[in-house]
Formats: sequence, structure tokens, C-alpha cells
Amino acid sequence: MKFDLACALLSLLPAGALLLSYPRRQWAAAGGLGAAAAAALLLVSAAGPQGRVAASLCAGWGILGGAYALLLCRRSRAERAGQLEALEQTRRRREAAALQVAQVKAAGLRTEREQKETLALYGMIKGFAEALSWEEMRPKLELAVGQFLGVSDFALYVASDTGGFQRLSVRNLDNSPGGSWTTWERYVQEHAVPLTECRILESPERALAVPIHEGAELVGYFYARLPSDQEPEALLAKARTFAAETSLAFRRVKLFQEMERLSQVDGLTGVHRRGAFDEKIREETVRAGTFRTTYSLLMLDIDHFKGLNDRYGHPFGDQVLRRVGQVLNASVYETDFVARYGGEEFVVLMPRAQPEGVMRKAESIRRALAAETFAIAFETISITVSIGVAHFPRDAATPEELVARADGALYQAKSQGRDRVVRYSGGSAPQG
Repeated sequence: MKFDLACALLSLLPAGALLLSYPRRQWAAAGGLGAAAAAALLLVSAAGPQGRVAASLCAGWGILGGAYALLLCRRSRAERAGQLEALEQTRRRREAAALQVAQVKAAGLRTEREQKETLALYGMIKGFAEALSWEEMRPKLELAVGQFLGVSDFALYVASDTGGFQRLSVRNLDNSPGGSWTTWERYVQEHAVPLTECRILESPERALAVPIHEGAELVGYFYARLPSDQEPEALLAKARTFAAETSLAFRRVKLFQEMERLSQVDGLTGVHRRGAFDEKIREETVRAGTFRTTYSLLMLDIDHFKGLNDRYGHPFGDQVLRRVGQVLNASVYETDFVARYGGEEFVVLMPRAQPEGVMRKAESIRRALAAETFAIAFETISITVSIGVAHFPRDAATPEELVARADGALYQAKSQGRDRVVRYSGGSAPQG
């Protein structure tokens, strides 16, 4: 009975080992195989002659079953390892594909950004080429700073004809050293920052300071607060390109303004030409009508100028005309407008002036010119002028009428003996 029970247990041992070990516990299958072999040896040695055949069969069955269980575990482990390797390879391929996609995407974004920057640069250059005045240049510069540089807090300054720098555009720079040229110039002096060199500042704020050169001449200046999403060195490189294009634009505007000034200024006397005066008096008439203000007109003529030309020659006459223009320019305010009306006639337009003040100014001009002397050969020559005065809208309703009224007052000054100031007085006698 005991022999039969032992044979039965030995027969069940491979199945139990397989259940305990499958699919990956190879050590359990090996243990089951070892136990089956040991049990088989004990069973065969303990069996009698009659039961030895049965014991040998059970022992063989236990050993074969254990070996089969071990084989299944090893195969399962190999399959599992193969699956894990396949999964790892799949994961690596996916990561490589994702990395490649990310690289392609980054390259696409970089290309797109470069294209946008190129288009912005092209638009900037094109816009600059179309601007012929600072008023036209300002919005184009602001657009270029935003699109090409990606900066929203900045200041642009341009060198003025009188020295120093004037503000062209300032955005979002309250309490910043670059917010005005005065504060920036003080900061430069206190911290020994060279104006002619590009700088990346770290204090009191992170900013760029980029001079705008035209050759060796400093024609402008660009200051910008650094955005947090941009690399300072990369932005500085783009700012240099921006400064190079801006310097050409500044030069173009200055040349055009100089040409325009020369086209409106009389080359001999240094005062405005007749065409510029005609345009100015029309503008002033519209302004006076719109805002209900006044302006006055002086018409001035050099007395006996033809006789001076005939006696002393045209070079002397040119000298007199040149000096009259200089005295007139020096005698009036910046808001006043001096022009050569024709020949030896000059006009002075005085916006928002009071009639009494206009008469005092006209008399001051007459005295200043009478005090001028001109030396030629062994002679010293003096000149006198006659001046007619009219006021808008008191004396006329149109620019043409006002010029006619001032000319009439000038004629009265001539007929009364010259070297005097006469004011238009309507139908009554002229007032001196």
C-alpha cells in the first residue's frame, strides 16, 4: 500500500512542479526535476523484485516530467526575453522616430522663423527706402523693431543738426535710463559707457545699447530692454543689422531734407523762396480760419536799389541782398517766416502776433538795416528800407488780398519819402 502511494506521488510530482514553475520560475522546475530524480532513486532501491519494474516506470515518468517542465520554463523564458527585446527595439524605434520628428519640427520652425525674419528684413529695407521724412520714417522704424527684432520696449534717437540727439520714438521705457536722451547721457557719463560701442547691459536692467553709425559719424542710437525669451547675443547680432539699415535710412532722410531745404531757400539771401512763401501763407490762412487766430504780413523793399546796382555793380547789390536776408533771419522768432518775394523785395509772415507788436518789430528791422554799412573802394554806403504792414483777417479775407494790402502800404511808404513803416488802414490815410 505504501509502495503504491509513493508511486502515485512520484507520478504527480512533475505536474506539481510544472504548476509551481510555469511560465518563468525556472528554479522551481529544476527543483522539481531534482526532487523527482531523488525520489525515483529511493523508490527503485526500496522496491522489491516484483515492484521494481513499476518503480522504474514511475521513476522514469517523474524524471521525464520534471525535465519537460524545465524545458517549458526555459522556452517560456526565452520567448519572454525575445518579447522584451522586441518591445525594447520597438520602443527605441519609436523614440528615434519621435526624435527625428522633433528635429524635423524644430528645423521647420527654425526655417519658418528665418523666413519671417528675412521677410521682415526685406519689408524693413523697402519701407525705409520709401520714407523721405522723419514723420514717414517713425512708424516704419517702430514696425521694423517689432517684427524684425521682436522688441516692444525701446527708444530710437537721431542726431540733430544743432548737436546732441533728439527723440524719434520711445516705447514703454518709463523709469528706464534709455527713456530719454538726457537720462541716458547721464548714465553713460556716470558709468563710463562708450557711446560708440554696442553694449549688453545687466543693470539697472537687462538691455541693449546700439549706436547707429554712418561711416565714422554717429547719426543715431538704439536702446532696447531685453525680452526674457531671447538670447542677448542673438538679439545683438540682429540689432547690428537693424542699425546698419537704419543708418542708411537716416542718411537718406537727411539728404532729402537738405535738398528740400535748398529747394525752398534762396541761395543768395538764405531766406525762403517765393514758392515756399505762397504755400506758407495759404497754410497760415487755413489755420487762422480754423482756430480763429490772426497773423500779420510785412512787405519790405530796399530803397533806391536799382541805383546802387547801376552805380556799384551787381556784386555789390548781391552783398546788400545777402546782408538784408541775414538781418531779417536774425530779427524774427523761429515761428516767423522770412522769404524773398522778388528782386529786392522781402516778406515776413508773423503768426499770432499783436498789431502793436508787429509795428514795433517792423520799426526795429528798419532801424537795424539803416545801421548797416557797406564798404566799397573808399566809400562807406548805408541803405534804407520801406516796409508795408497788413493784418489778417482785419485787413483781408484771402492770402492774395493780404499781399495786395501789404503791397499798397509799402507803396504809401515809398510815396511818403521812403525809410519808414506804414500800416494798411483801409480807406483812411495810411498809418505810420
